[in-house]
Amino acid sequence: MNKNVLLLTAILLFLGLFGIGIVQIFWLKNAIKSREQDFDKTVFEAMNDMSTKIEDLSYQPLVSNLVHTSFQSSLHTNESGEIILEYLDTTGYSNEFRVKDPSMLDNFSLQNGNDNQLYSPYNSTQKNIPNTNAPSIDIDNLQQFMAQQMTSLRPITELLDTGKLKEIITHCLEEHGLKTRVNYGVTEYAPNNFVLLSKNTSMTQLYKSTYTIDLFRRSMFDDNKTLKLIFPERKKYLYSSMSPLILSSSIFFLMVVAAFMLTFQIIFKQKKLSDMKTDFINNMTHELKTPIATISIASEMLKDNSISSSEENRSKYAGIIFEENKRLYNHVEQVLQLARLEKGELQLNLEDRDIHQIITSTSNHFQLILQELDGKIELNLNAIHSIFKVDEMHFTNVINNLIDNAVKYNDKTPLIKINTLNVPIGIQIEVIDNGVGLSKEDQHKIFDKFYRVTKGNVHDNKGFGLGLSYVKSIIEKHNGEIKVESKIKEGSKFTILLPIENKN
Repeated sequence: MNKNVLLLTAILLFLGLFGIGIVQIFWLKNAIKSREQDFDKTVFEAMNDMSTKIEDLSYQPLVSNLVHTSFQSSLHTNESGEIILEYLDTTGYSNEFRVKDPSMLDNFSLQNGNDNQLYSPYNSTQKNIPNTNAPSIDIDNLQQFMAQQMTSLRPITELLDTGKLKEIITHCLEEHGLKTRVNYGVTEYAPNNFVLLSKNTSMTQLYKSTYTIDLFRRSMFDDNKTLKLIFPERKKYLYSSMSPLILSSSIFFLMVVAAFMLTFQIIFKQKKLSDMKTDFINNMTHELKTPIATISIASEMLKDNSISSSEENRSKYAGIIFEENKRLYNHVEQVLQLARLEKGELQLNLEDRDIHQIITSTSNHFQLILQELDGKIELNLNAIHSIFKVDEMHFTNVINNLIDNAVKYNDKTPLIKINTLNVPIGIQIEVIDNGVGLSKEDQHKIFDKFYRVTKGNVHDNKGFGLGLSYVKSIIEKHNGEIKVESKIKEGSKFTILLPIENKN
């Protein structure tokens, strides 16, 4: 995939994801705002019920007392137009109740001739003159009206205690589905004169509270009796009630983000793998062309009678053809073996073999090369038990690859140490060099297929990038493991662990 196309795709996906996130946040904010409005509406509905219950509870005892009161001859008006109700209470004392505005009685049922009626024996304009045509007033409604007006004038502390008030508030809130902690206060005579308060209530918050409702709303007198509520855990309650929505929304958004990240990770990994395969194919082509070209030249020489007539020349060119053909075969075999490993078709021929003998034999093949470089291999074969079940050919290739890398990736006089020792799980083999070393990034990728250590964009050594991938696959086929420790310019240490089940 073209880098520009990949970059454009990444930008578009990022912008789309960013847009989804913004829309999600905006949607959640609106949902929370709507929930807050619903909460406020429900609170005020509950407070209406509270106000009614408090008022009814306050004047109910007085209504009960007035039920037993006699109204035989007490309704009349004075010269100022006031309606005066004179009555005897149950103790025999005379009382009067004055209504300055006659329209206040318009709320009552005016009836004629029913049993439950109170007739005014006096004319509304002429005192002490009986008026048999005067309208009748519903006694029950009048009693309630009187009780409301009388009660509203009494101090709230005489009508209500904090325990009863708390019970009413809690009950009304629960009836409307609100189960959260609430603090309250009741004012009287002045807007901020609190005469009843719940425990641990902040006066400052009560002053600022918008949850306010008047008490005794049916009274003609304004004594600033109000109920104020505050909800200390309002936000917590709102968010907890919306937590399933917020949680599910967040989870789905994170799933989309994870899907985008995973997609890009796969895309970049595939692109990198594609680049590595391209590099592998180019390198393999070069590696195969070299022995083929050498074989072709050597064959042309042998066809030349003037050259092939010499026994020495024939032997020389035949040797070149043999070596290059062997080299070509090894290249092809290496690729085929890794392909079989990937498909799971490679079957190991496990037999009892001496690990020390394999290491010694393989090391001897590098003696001539190391002599030319003034290098050497030190063998410290200290393992007491060295007979393990291994595939001799493949395990030899493993040791060969590690020593070959130690020689190739070295900018100093090569010094290679191979140590063995027995450990509780089996045998440990260490191949240590003083080469160029590996960076942290290279150490994580060194066993990947087609990966080759580079200096900038230049591959300093030829190869397919399959050697260490092959090594790891073979070791794992033996139920073992391999790891690397390295520092730049100080060298590398490859450690192989073969388990005890492979021991003879």
